[in-house]
Amino acid sequence: MEVSPGIHLIPSARWSRIYLIVGETLTLVDSGLPSRPNRVPKYIRSIGRHEDELRHILITHSHPDHTGMTSVLAKATGASVVVHRADTVRLDRNRLALGYTGLLGKVTSPIPGFSRVDVGTLVEDGDVLPIHGGVRVIHTPGHTRGSVCFLLEESKVLFSGDTIFSDGRQISRSVPFPGYDRDSYVRSLKRLSEFEFEGLFGGHGSPMLEGGSHVLGQLLESHPEPPTWGDFFGSIPRRFKRSFPMTGEYHFKHRRE
Repeated sequence: MEVSPGIHLIPSARWSRIYLIVGETLTLVDSGLPSRPNRVPKYIRSIGRHEDELRHILITHSHPDHTGMTSVLAKATGASVVVHRADTVRLDRNRLALGYTGLLGKVTSPIPGFSRVDVGTLVEDGDVLPIHGGVRVIHTPGHTRGSVCFLLEESKVLFSGDTIFSDGRQISRSVPFPGYDRDSYVRSLKRLSEFEFEGLFGGHGSPMLEGGSHVLGQLLESHPEPPTWGDFFGSIPRRFKRSFPMTGEYHFKHRRE
């Protein structure tokens, strides 16, 4: 479904979000879990386009719940897989692939259910991809070493992966998954708050359509410390009764206030 002009949220994608940017060409942001391989092509055809128009698959970070269908889609469409070098692994002299998380990053053979994904385009902080009016790459290490956010400069929409999330009204931060670097993450959030963006499209939750950078600034000012696993587990009973994000941070914020 189209959630913002030219930006579609692929329906029925479980757990992780998949976004489609529609313009002269098509661009996918992350690809979700490795299930229902026809989900994305079927949706593209439903809006009157063809999967061969998919030119790029932008990867916010290399966790398998965000990259599970990338290999299948890239092979089927010829789309280039775009990722930061820090979230890749060299399999041999001529082959660079998306890396797995934590200790699994050293594994060179495919993990069952998760194919190795060949990288087509490496990006660095500050790169601007010449698509959709300019897509700026913002390197935001912390959740993973190669986490990036993609900013549509014309429409001021930020695709934030697992760096920050939204429930459509508020923003929350990641908890420390394997490979997490707290100091890098705190620096990344501070730097991210210096960019101006209205829309916030995270890797989980619901899109925020306006006021994204303003709300992020408010969160960092009022609660500078990112949530911990203790906050996450402590929020579970409350989250059964009310709708809180996966990190539980809204509950933590509400409790402290």
